[in-house]
Amino acid sequence: MATIGKIREQSTLLLIVIGGAMVAFVFLDFLGGGGGFAQQDRYVGEVFGEEINMIDYEKKVEAYKQSMATVGQPVTAQAEQQIRNQVWNELVQARIMHGEMSKVGMRISRDEFDDIRFGENVRPEFAEGENFQNPETGAFDPQLVQNYFAFLQQQYPVFYENQVTRIVNDRLYEKYNNMVRRGIFVNTLDAKNEYYKQEQKVRFNFVVREFGSVPDSLIDVSEKELKAYYNANKSDDRFQRDASADLKFVVFDVKATEDDEAEILDDITALIPEFAAARNDSLFALKYGDSRRGSPVRLQTGDDASLTAFADTAEVDDIVGPFKRGDRYIIAKVKEVENEDQATARHILLSSQTGADIQVLKNRADSIKRVIQRKKNFEEMVDLFSDDPGSKAKGGKYENFNREAMVAPFSEAAFDKPIGSLNVVETDFGIHIVEPLERKTARVLQVIEVDNRVRPSNRTFNMVYDEANDFSLAAENISGMETLAAERGYTVKEADKVKRGAVNVPGIARSVEGVRWAHNESKSKKGKVSEPFEFDKKIVVFGLVDRRGEGLASFEDVREEILPDVIREKKAAQFRSELKGKSIADAEKEFDLTKKLAANVSEKRPNLPGMGAEPYVVGYAISLPEGAVSEPVEGKKGVYLIEVLSKTTVEPRTEYVTYRDELDETRRADLANYDAGVYKALKAVANVRDDRAKVY
Repeated sequence: MATIGKIREQSTLLLIVIGGAMVAFVFLDFLGGGGGFAQQDRYVGEVFGEEINMIDYEKKVEAYKQSMATVGQPVTAQAEQQIRNQVWNELVQARIMHGEMSKVGMRISRDEFDDIRFGENVRPEFAEGENFQNPETGAFDPQLVQNYFAFLQQQYPVFYENQVTRIVNDRLYEKYNNMVRRGIFVNTLDAKNEYYKQEQKVRFNFVVREFGSVPDSLIDVSEKELKAYYNANKSDDRFQRDASADLKFVVFDVKATEDDEAEILDDITALIPEFAAARNDSLFALKYGDSRRGSPVRLQTGDDASLTAFADTAEVDDIVGPFKRGDRYIIAKVKEVENEDQATARHILLSSQTGADIQVLKNRADSIKRVIQRKKNFEEMVDLFSDDPGSKAKGGKYENFNREAMVAPFSEAAFDKPIGSLNVVETDFGIHIVEPLERKTARVLQVIEVDNRVRPSNRTFNMVYDEANDFSLAAENISGMETLAAERGYTVKEADKVKRGAVNVPGIARSVEGVRWAHNESKSKKGKVSEPFEFDKKIVVFGLVDRRGEGLASFEDVREEILPDVIREKKAAQFRSELKGKSIADAEKEFDLTKKLAANVSEKRPNLPGMGAEPYVVGYAISLPEGAVSEPVEGKKGVYLIEVLSKTTVEPRTEYVTYRDELDETRRADLANYDAGVYKALKAVANVRDDRAKVY
């Protein structure tokens, strides 16, 4: 019953004990089917052409919110948006995976469900969870899992259902992926093909007219040529676009005023008498502190002279503050006074993270050490050689740290070697030259802190909102927005091609409501401006410049994107024409090219000297007879002429075990991200359409 007691005390545990976060794939709802809806019902998207009803979507969102509420978790605007995105992703995944698993009759029985929780094949989230370990033996205790689920079912039935569906679906997805994975193996034809890829080698001379040898600016491209390229290639997937919108916007930052800050300072100052008299300082900090942190922390004095002076004389239960740290005012109550050995040292780090040989670094450190001993120029050598950005600006110095603050070899040099000595030590970071500078015993305070963040008051917020609202009403449209912003000294920012599924407008955190406005045809019109939107400490007025539906991108939208492709095509055609009928020697002379030798390249290893991988060129060379000179061949980097010198003769074999094993090992390595790849492939053919922005 110990686990149940902990759950009652800390309801937050319910959200993290199973796998860290509540992830409920609402799959079972689809197994049973459901009643139809009237045609006037609205939809939020579709999968495989099947619409996802808005009511279904909202029910599941509300179930999530209710589940959080039952365990005392507040549903903020940010949390609700995360829930909505999570529910959407889960609905899509359930629709896709349900269809696939139905084809093979995949199910999970009650016995199997129990087995993966507290049977013979327990999932790691239970078997390794500290809350399911026997406190006396430290071993997994299946009874604790049974107690946990019985408690959830009785006290938190909504959360219980979410957990059950999550576990069931995780198991079903796991079984499906395992089934597909077993169908991936290397057969004889695969191994034979791998054999030819590796062993069919060719040796040839080549010259190449590189595309970069002629500046793009010298290639004339007409609109007719661009449109012809677009029309010839517009069926390519790269020309398919998600729905997007172009926005202009003005941001009104809501900042705390001097009066706001003074009020916060007064509020936290007023807490001091009550804090001093508190019987439970941790509960007091949890109740009144913005950080809600009730455990003791080390008092950080920094460069604050008054805090340093307090630390030198303070006793248990003394209170210091208010003092400011960052954007917070803090009062602190002393819980414990300790004496601590501290050291100050400086060092030069020669990092091993670059892959340098450790002995080479040691030799370099010894040389630097000898120079410092002779010239007494430690700080100069820090500037020249140290790879530690954290101390370089301070001459390599770290001040007043304890033994535990640094890795052991560094601390041993700083605390145990003579002051002023130069010590070469090795750590996981590399080789250090460490010079101890000072040691002392210092008083260290463990304190409970109560903090209040400096934030704008409602008065300030309303004032800024009124300013933004006045701007929105006066601007009326994009043109007015730009004119009025210039008159009032505001900055108009731009965000182009904001996709319908984006979670933010670029540059504005948690601004999904702005994305929805831009894509909601009933609320936003091209050229018009929005009412003010509130995003954390910002109030934003948007203007819709343009909006494009999903599908084929227009020529105007991709003109600049295809221009380099057309230039390359024209260069390739020009180079082929210029090289046609020429020998390698003629091409060398006429175009100032250099003949190079490709020795024993293959389809498996198609890298050419100075050119990188050119698989098509190598494949073309393999297809030619010995002694042949090719026609101009277009590769990735330019247009080639090839003269085949020799080719290996590759005969069929009776077995290809070595090549099968190599290919099998490569494919096994590729399976590391296999599960995600399977779902991605299924999703790609599901024609998923997210229309939530049209509804909300």
